[in-house]
Amino acid sequence: MEIVELEIAGHDWKSLRCGCGRSAAHLAGDLLKLARAQTDSDVDRVALDDHVMVPPGLLVEPALPVVSVALAALADETSPKARFTFLKTLLLLAGGGEGQTFELDRQGRDLPAECAAAAQNGIWLLYREVFSGPTMGAVSYAYEILTLIDDDEERLDRVRVAAGARLSEDLR
Repeated sequence: MEIVELEIAGHDWKSLRCGCGRSAAHLAGDLLKLARAQTDSDVDRVALDDHVMVPPGLLVEPALPVVSVALAALADETSPKARFTFLKTLLLLAGGGEGQTFELDRQGRDLPAECAAAAQNGIWLLYREVFSGPTMGAVSYAYEILTLIDDDEERLDRVRVAAGARLSEDLR
C-alpha cells in the first residue's frame, strides 16, 4: 500500500470540508482502509459517496484528492472488490456528478472539470485496467471512465473492439 499511503499523505485533508459536514481528516483513514480491504465485507464497511458528494450528487472539496488516491489504488496492490469500488468512485467523480455545491461556484471553482483533468493523469492505468481488470465490472468502469476523459475516439473504438467480451454488453 505504499503508493496509496504516499498519495494520501500528500494532501491536507484537515483543510477540506467533507460531504458529511466535518473536516475530511477522517477520509484519509477511510481511503486507506478501503485500499487495504481484502474481503467484500471489509470493503462494504467503507462508504465514500456521502463524503465526496452530497445529494443530489454534487461534488464537494475532497473529490479532487480522492481522484488521485483512486488512481494510486489502481497502481497499487488492491483486492478486486476494492479496485471495483475505487473505479466506481472514480467514474462518479470524473463524470462530474450532478455538478458542484454552490459554495464552490462562489469560489469560482469548476470541481467537475478539475476531477476530469486529474483523472486524465491515470489514462494508461485505466487502459491497463480494461485489459487486465479482475472482473467485467472493473473493466467496464475503466472503459466508461476513459470515454469521459480521452478525446481520442479512434483509440477508444479500437480498445472497445479489442476488449470485446471483457466489457459489459451495453459497452461492446
